[in-house]
Amino acid sequence: MSGLETAAITLGAAVARTACGMWLGPVAEIGSSMIDLAARRLTTAREQRQFRRVWEQAAELIAEQVEPLVEREFREVPEHERVAALEAVRDTFDAAGLSEEELLQQDLDAGFLGRLLRDTDPDRVGRAGLSDGGRRLYDLLLHECCAYTIELAGTLPGSGMAALTELLRRDREILDDLAAVLARLPALRGLADFERDYRQLVGNRLDQVEFFGATLAETHRRYPLSVAYLSLNAAQRLGRKKPASTRVDEILARSHRVFVRGQAGLGKTTLLQWIAVQCARRSFGTHLAEWNDTVPFLVPLRRYATADLPTPEMFIREIGRHLGDEMPGGWVHEQLRSGRAVVLVDGIDELADERRVDARQWLSELVDLFPDARYVVTSRPAAVPPDWLGSEQFYVAELEPMGRADIPVFIQRWHQAMRTQSRSAEEQDELDGYEQSLIEAIDRHRPLRQLAGYPLLSALLCALHRDRRAQLPRDRLELYEVALHMLLERRDVERHIESSLALTRTEKTLLMQDLAYWLIRNEWSDASCDDIVARLEIRLRTMPQVKARAEDVYRVLLERSGLLREPVEGRADFVHRTFQEYLAAKQATDDGDIGVLVSHAHLDQWQEVVVMAAGHASSAGRTTLLDGLLKRINEGSEESSERDTVRLVALACLETSPDRAPELDEAIRNATEVLVPPKSREAVTAIGRAGSFALDLLAPTDPQTADEVVYTIQAAVATGDRTALHILARFGDRPEPAIVDALVEAWSQFDADEYADAVLRHSPLHGGRLEITDSRLLPSLRRLERLVELRYRARWPDDPEAVNLDFAQSIPRLRRLAVPMCTDLSPLAGLSLDSLTVDFLGGYHDLSPLTAVPTLQRLSIGGAVVFADAVRHLGKLRNLTLDTTAVEYLAHGRYSPRLTRLRLLGPMTADSLDFLDRWSSSLTALDLDPGTLELAPLTKLTSVTDLTIRLRRFKDLSALAGMATLQCLNLVYTDLPKEFALG
Repeated sequence: MSGLETAAITLGAAVARTACGMWLGPVAEIGSSMIDLAARRLTTAREQRQFRRVWEQAAELIAEQVEPLVEREFREVPEHERVAALEAVRDTFDAAGLSEEELLQQDLDAGFLGRLLRDTDPDRVGRAGLSDGGRRLYDLLLHECCAYTIELAGTLPGSGMAALTELLRRDREILDDLAAVLARLPALRGLADFERDYRQLVGNRLDQVEFFGATLAETHRRYPLSVAYLSLNAAQRLGRKKPASTRVDEILARSHRVFVRGQAGLGKTTLLQWIAVQCARRSFGTHLAEWNDTVPFLVPLRRYATADLPTPEMFIREIGRHLGDEMPGGWVHEQLRSGRAVVLVDGIDELADERRVDARQWLSELVDLFPDARYVVTSRPAAVPPDWLGSEQFYVAELEPMGRADIPVFIQRWHQAMRTQSRSAEEQDELDGYEQSLIEAIDRHRPLRQLAGYPLLSALLCALHRDRRAQLPRDRLELYEVALHMLLERRDVERHIESSLALTRTEKTLLMQDLAYWLIRNEWSDASCDDIVARLEIRLRTMPQVKARAEDVYRVLLERSGLLREPVEGRADFVHRTFQEYLAAKQATDDGDIGVLVSHAHLDQWQEVVVMAAGHASSAGRTTLLDGLLKRINEGSEESSERDTVRLVALACLETSPDRAPELDEAIRNATEVLVPPKSREAVTAIGRAGSFALDLLAPTDPQTADEVVYTIQAAVATGDRTALHILARFGDRPEPAIVDALVEAWSQFDADEYADAVLRHSPLHGGRLEITDSRLLPSLRRLERLVELRYRARWPDDPEAVNLDFAQSIPRLRRLAVPMCTDLSPLAGLSLDSLTVDFLGGYHDLSPLTAVPTLQRLSIGGAVVFADAVRHLGKLRNLTLDTTAVEYLAHGRYSPRLTRLRLLGPMTADSLDFLDRWSSSLTALDLDPGTLELAPLTKLTSVTDLTIRLRRFKDLSALAGMATLQCLNLVYTDLPKEFALG
């Protein structure tokens, strides 16, 4: 081992000891015995040895970073000088003896740690007798090793002695993570020391999401952002152009100025953190590569609710306490002027009304002074209008809830983020189970799906599900209560956001209940802002403790509750329909409006309100409600459609009713058994009329017969809710033909890929056979694992286009294919097709691509074929159908296939039928239109048993008497009104 290698390892050990001290706290003064002292707290000798090995391996990882740096950057410095520099840095680390207070002050700041080490060992360079080259190497190594120390301490699990056992359980994983983060640091090498330290600090500080506003275990409230982040969709526009939906990162690639608007819980702050981390680590992908050379500055405006808005020099305050002392003069201004700065301004809505004018002026001045910098600004929509930054040419991006396909991805990433900080293999296995069961639960329960579209609420579901060990509140009303508690109070309180008007959670809830029920009673989905203010004014008369104008109360509810929005100017509605129904149901029961609920139960807007009222009501009120619904079911005065809807509402009420009389429960179940599961077309119609509401009733059913399964499929589709996939997926592997047909028929009503994955992936189809009529489904066929034979029939004349056969390349088991029309056969090259039918080969007349499909046994091509010589290469071909334009090639070519069946389309134009002689001993079936040709050559066909002749007029058939093997003769007279056959 060389002296340089030895020095690098001993330096790595010193760095490891310092990181151990930062991780564990003041076990003892940091020195050569630090790790040994910590190891003694473990109970067995085996654990102590394992603990020491972890730190030895960490030291080796650091040495692996140091050695090539010394070799590459300081090759001109003599080796003994390089060894002396390494030893001097090691001695500086070992001499530190950092106190508890000093350890706690590191704040993930490598620059501050380096300055502290220099202050504790100021004469080290002089005592080591280093030359100028050695001094420069010392300075670089000290800075690098401080960065390694921060990364190592941050990679370790937890803190304090309680984390020792976890370190031993996850030692390999932790060391792998350390290797990954150390490998990331060279991307920052070459930058000025301060910028590198700043970038490292931004990446470490902001690469985590803290979940505010829910009662959860502390370990479930924080997780790594870079693992969990999912890019959202946004409707984006510039000025007054029509919005178009796209991914947010695609919008960032198009513009240097973006104004991001979104309702509470859509992930505005998380988006800015993600941008900052990606910029800091230079880890953007190709489409955002130009952002990798930028420097991010996160400015959360909630910090300036009562203070002056920050000057550029203050932009770094959010990241670390010590940065201001280390920052070179004018550094932030330099980044802004050069265009490298990314200014991330979070939360216009978190400023009071009067401060937003100041914020607008502040932003305008920044853009004017530093036009080349990049800017991303966020706000809730209610705070300021879309064109608030229009004069500065900001793109406006309106964040949208997650789509159905995004929700399971978000859940998977959330659980993966938790797995990165789990304590054991058993805990990771638990997280695997939680992840899958939550995805399934969201698929089954529409209320969960409605909440899960918002990242904040989706994270809440993940955290609650884990915190309660896969037991989400069985009562969905409890789930809504938890979410409302978070939105209406805890989130703002825990984030230290103060409103100019203080309303308690109870006061907000009462006001929102009144608004929700008022809208439902009037059968309105939204209302004018003036009308809402007027309604609040009436309600506030009963709340004398609230000393505020109705207009001010409305603004607070709009901006801070996360429940109201103004989708268009001058009108407002509830962001979450679910919460509106929940609050309206609570108000209805508080008002004692049981009769109103019963009489409106058949109306779409009231159905969920009635169902949740059954949960809110007192025991007596619940009995009155259920009894009233049962009476409506049993009365003969109503239309059957209304009675069926009330049946479904009553059945749903049993889910939310915590108690009810057994006889009432039995009576309702008896009254609804004809509908769920559906057993008739009438039941399908009734469920379809009920819409999305009825899906939750279908989900737990267990249809017994194939007919009941078909009706259940049809009912789920009839609701018009595209989230019915989870119900249909239950029947995806059923082999009954009627069930397969029902599932295939429903396919075009859903996203083609998603449906194929969820429902048809494992379907047996009809013994591997499938027939479709919608060309939009063709690209998704690759997902059907058991597809062997495909027949696509176009819906003429609605779908007359030629089919692009590229889709066939991705169907691994495809053996038989039939399409109505195509122009290019080349995508079939290399496939193992047994059979190919193309009703019309339009525009493209060459069969040569089929030479790369030597497995063909049956080929049927309609349309003019001017080059059919490829047929002779198909040695396995036995059944051939071609247009008579190909007869010339059949007559003059040399063919190896021993055809058994031949059909020629159109009247013969050849000189004679003698070309058939080549198959005289193999053909058993022949179909042709001889035109004017003589039939005598057919007598040479000694194996034909089936002969079809198409004639335009009566013809002398006496020559056929010589066909001794002929068993069936079909004569088709095409000029007669009817076809007939003679056998």
